[in-house]
Amino acid sequence: MFRRIAAVLTVLVLLPLSAAHATVGGWSTPIRLYAASDIQGRGYAYAPSAVAGSPTRLYTCHSKASNTVRDDIFLTKVGGTSTSVLTGSGSGWDHFHNCDPSVVRVNVPFSGHTYSYALFYLGNDLDASAHNAIGVAVADNLDGPWVKLPNPVIRFPGSSMSEWGAGQPTATTVNAAGGTVVLAWTQGLPSGNVGKAAQISFASGTPVVQSERVLPMAGLTKQDGTPDDGLNNFDLVYSPPRDRFYMVREGHPYPSGSQPNYISDHLQIASISGAGFWGTPGASWTVESTITSARTGRPRTHNPGFLRTAFGTLPNESELTVVYTSAGYDPDSLWSYTLWQTTAPLT
Repeated sequence: MFRRIAAVLTVLVLLPLSAAHATVGGWSTPIRLYAASDIQGRGYAYAPSAVAGSPTRLYTCHSKASNTVRDDIFLTKVGGTSTSVLTGSGSGWDHFHNCDPSVVRVNVPFSGHTYSYALFYLGNDLDASAHNAIGVAVADNLDGPWVKLPNPVIRFPGSSMSEWGAGQPTATTVNAAGGTVVLAWTQGLPSGNVGKAAQISFASGTPVVQSERVLPMAGLTKQDGTPDDGLNNFDLVYSPPRDRFYMVREGHPYPSGSQPNYISDHLQIASISGAGFWGTPGASWTVESTITSARTGRPRTHNPGFLRTAFGTLPNESELTVVYTSAGYDPDSLWSYTLWQTTAPLT
């Protein structure tokens, strides 16, 4: 709840045309996309998994009902309908909050049928931002219906139910036909927040987690330029011609002089080579750009995601589009959450 991660993508065999890394230009005037208040009065929507297409689809962490703090996952077709597509039910590990979606194209055999899409999500069993794990639901198409696999793919890693756990997932395709993806997520424990990643294979019909690792932090900075020591609320998109991953994340430190103080007031965009992402010793991120309130016009700019293809690649290699959440100050910050997009050229 209120914190998001993202993933990383490799599509089959990637043969880069150029290893040169592009420059991120200036960000366009933001375009308003959607707010939960458009359909239900006092509500919130944030943490988008944005899939390019006609129409663009936004899967978000969304209030279950007006004036209620309980998370469903909604699908909003930009310019069209908005409906709940995943909700907590029963008494299982994910019966309360279902949040932080990431949708990816991959074949998943389950219960005698092979599905074509996976939706990774944070789930928990508490009316709290704690005891989180990561699950997956599957569907034949982007509109669903989505069918949950019964068990978490990334289990709660903590020792106390009061700890935050594992969440903010994002997945990108390795081999759609072969049933493999890379999943990245935030692990939040008393020792701090780290980004983690692993390869997930669905080939056997049961998710198998392989090569789990901590993502590099070198090169990521706080707002004053000093090295950052925590990673959360980030999304990744892959550029095959450049063999490069781009990250958008909530900037640190969080604001301290006003409320709310649990979401950011700026976003940082960084990039790393494919080899660096996969763990080359000494690999470092390059900070490319920042999106601040001077661009967004709101006190809080948070919970971002990239506009991506269903495989997690750039829809247009000449630009980056960030879909982010804006908010005002307390006491009504939560009910002001609104989704916007802004675009910058890659040159």
